[in-house]
Amino acid sequence: MANTSFDLVQKLNVATFWINQIYPLLQIIFGTFGNVFNIIIFTRRSLRTNPCSLYFIFGSINNCFAVDIALLARYLASTWNWDPSATNNVLCKLRNFFTYVSLTLSLWFTVLASIDRYLSSSKNARLRQMSNLATARKNIIITTILICLFYSHILIYFKTGPSGTEISCILSPYEYVIFLSFFGPIISCILPILLMSTFGILMILNVRNTHNRVGIHLNSTRYSRLRSHDRQLTIMVLFQVLITTLISVPYFVLAIYNAIAIVIFRNKLSVSQLVIYNFGYNLFRLLYYTNPVIAFYIYTISGTKFRVEMKLCIQNGFKSILKAISQI
Repeated sequence: MANTSFDLVQKLNVATFWINQIYPLLQIIFGTFGNVFNIIIFTRRSLRTNPCSLYFIFGSINNCFAVDIALLARYLASTWNWDPSATNNVLCKLRNFFTYVSLTLSLWFTVLASIDRYLSSSKNARLRQMSNLATARKNIIITTILICLFYSHILIYFKTGPSGTEISCILSPYEYVIFLSFFGPIISCILPILLMSTFGILMILNVRNTHNRVGIHLNSTRYSRLRSHDRQLTIMVLFQVLITTLISVPYFVLAIYNAIAIVIFRNKLSVSQLVIYNFGYNLFRLLYYTNPVIAFYIYTISGTKFRVEMKLCIQNGFKSILKAISQI
């Protein structure tokens, strides 16, 4: 029995090591590529006039920060043991501030997009009118400011200090650890998942009601085309809500367990329990960190219009390259 437990500990330690070596690097590569492509596609004339596209654009810009600052810094620190924030107080505060803000905003931009799709698909004319570019700009600014304000305490309580035998970026006092362990997951995971799931269900109900109604505009080609684009954006948002929920819930469950059992009650784990916990925590956290990575791939699978615009971008890109080469 002891040998079996020891073998399990060894295997989980090896698995944790390789997961942390390989998966974050894939996230950085595919995340950077996908988010840059998103920005290019959604800023095209045929898409940028839709308020939902504006949420996608700013969501992708934020995700670039999340991938190329938060995830890259974590990867360099954990894999290559290169972490300037461990000995620099300013970098310690800024790195953690941008990490929390960008990863949280990644989910909140999906919430805003789901609310917009709910408004756009509503049979209530007043609600549909609220889905516009001016409202989208205000929502983006307000949400970003609120999230930054909520995490402003990080700039105070994160600092460099002794951690065991080394100097690293730590948070203190212990009361603040409890506060962040509870309210961090609520703002970054629980609340956005509840909101996007709620508006996702309301979206589905609106779409069903729309299909059951016979509109007087059905013979209008322009109206049908616009509604088709709206439906495709709605499908893209619904897919994103579903995937985001699936990959975020395990992390939020473990974060709540961490806050209650370990931080507050200070439950002591055996060596094997600690290894299992660390394996689960690393795996679920990396899944949660996939949120700023996967939007482009979700849109490619679920959005016909998105795929068309992507092909046009690629074709235009090749034409520009060939033209530049011919002029050399």
